[in-house]
Amino acid sequence: AIVSCLFWKENKAASFSTTNMDTSLSEGPSCQRESRIDDIEDGAKKGMIKEAFNIVRKDKRLVLLGTVQSLFEAAMYVFIYQWPLAVSPAVSAFFGEGAVTPFGIIFSCFMAGSFLGSILFSKSIKSKNRLAETTATNMIGASTISMGLAAFFTAANTTSLAGIMGALIAYEACVGMYFPAMSTLRSKYVPDDHKTVILSLFGIPLNALVVIIYLSIHHLGTSSAFGISSLALAIATACMMKLRSISQKEANAN
Repeated sequence: AIVSCLFWKENKAASFSTTNMDTSLSEGPSCQRESRIDDIEDGAKKGMIKEAFNIVRKDKRLVLLGTVQSLFEAAMYVFIYQWPLAVSPAVSAFFGEGAVTPFGIIFSCFMAGSFLGSILFSKSIKSKNRLAETTATNMIGASTISMGLAAFFTAANTTSLAGIMGALIAYEACVGMYFPAMSTLRSKYVPDDHKTVILSLFGIPLNALVVIIYLSIHHLGTSSAFGISSLALAIATACMMKLRSISQKEANAN
């Protein structure tokens, strides 16, 4: 700190003068060239987006994969924001009014479940002749059930701490399996030269779903939000089953 104070020279803007004005005016053509370069770059970006959109539109596998990603991750974001509201009433019902919810301990349990899920995925892909699509289908199907159970147990007349925690930890284990599974499928189906743009396109319906749910959250409540998430996961399971079927046909053809 002492050396910095002694030797650091602060950057200061030059004072404005007529000389600066003349210089800026003389650089007019250069600024025009930079503007044209920016226009060319903007056109190239628009062309890349259009090309990536056409690639996704013409490839049914990418449409299915993008649908799975949007639906699963939308449900995941609903889980992230709603689990404290689901657990706190269950803690109060189990321990009595005024009981403090141990959010840190609960979050640690979720992280342990996620870690277990990643281990299960690494074990599953080592099996011979087992497609990553099969593992992903089973995982999303399990997440559908666990999210449905979370919706059931967060209902006002069925509040159960053990039920809610079991369902949410099971779902978190599915999340732990999801990310390595999805990374494997992306590397398989998404072309590398358009990967960034295509993944950005997948994020559009994802963000739209999350915004729609949260704009309606006061009318839905936690239980209904989990129920909608379970429905989204059920659709994602159906899409992944279709993708698995296509992959199996391609494998048999080769």
